[in-house]
Amino acid sequence: MKQDAEMGLADHLMELRRRVILALLGTVVGVTICGIYYRELMTALVSPYMAAYADLVASAPKEATPPSPPAATTPDKRLDQLEKRLAAIESPGSFPPVEGEAPRADRFPPPRLIQGSPLASYSVLIKLCIYMGLILASPWVIYQIWAFIGVGLLPHERRFAYKYGPASFLLFIGGAALFYFLLLPRFLAALMSPALDVVVMGVRLIDPSLFLNDYFTFVGVTMLVFGAAFQTPLVVLFLARTGIVPLRTLARQQRFVILIMVVVAAIITPTVDPISMAVMALPLILLYEIGLLLAWMAERASRRREAADLDNPHGEDLG
Repeated sequence: MKQDAEMGLADHLMELRRRVILALLGTVVGVTICGIYYRELMTALVSPYMAAYADLVASAPKEATPPSPPAATTPDKRLDQLEKRLAAIESPGSFPPVEGEAPRADRFPPPRLIQGSPLASYSVLIKLCIYMGLILASPWVIYQIWAFIGVGLLPHERRFAYKYGPASFLLFIGGAALFYFLLLPRFLAALMSPALDVVVMGVRLIDPSLFLNDYFTFVGVTMLVFGAAFQTPLVVLFLARTGIVPLRTLARQQRFVILIMVVVAAIITPTVDPISMAVMALPLILLYEIGLLLAWMAERASRRREAADLDNPHGEDLG
């Protein structure tokens, strides 16, 4: 490969083309693996939905059922009531009222993922494999991004790109994992709770079920967004260390950056309550502050090395 000083626009475009092709090939491998294990993948992604539903059922206030007055019943009617009770036990979440009993408002309708159209399952499967394939191939894709950026940097700046490449991958995976394990069940519970709070004549009429495409699109896109958002400390550190945006400018514009992050959190938050928005915005703000701290520490260490070099320009042993 040519040296950076000798590379022109055409050379950079050729390098970009090569890196994009390599990144796409890695993504194809990741998508293929996700396609092979699509059943396990879909099961894992649906689990938070059921966990959120179970939490809502467990936390719902139970309403006492008033005792029904005794009434004379024939053996046939008793047998019919027994069959209805057995059917209710065999169908989890489905509790048809039995004659002589008051309706129970604490019984939730079971949630389902609705296919919606004949081809929806296949289109959703393709999109899901693409989303998860990108996450699976993220180490290779991130390496290609940093490798391309390193071509246009000076030697000491290039060392920075290769040094923090692995950290970039860990942050991406950490952001996606944080959303999946911690935030996704809470978001889903917040999305379902308003509908389940509506009770008419002791019956919850609003079904908490979601469309298959909407659910998996929400999960896949938001996992990618969280993974990308967790790159914030390295982006801030990279801008400050390379001098593209000085650290002083980044620190001075904190209020403006925080405002942008709050607006972005409000847009990508699936609910409108301030708690969910804060849960989304606070990690972004914290990551930006961590980036500023890392950049300040790196700049301070660089100044110390420069001062030591000035005091001992020939590298003599002063000990």
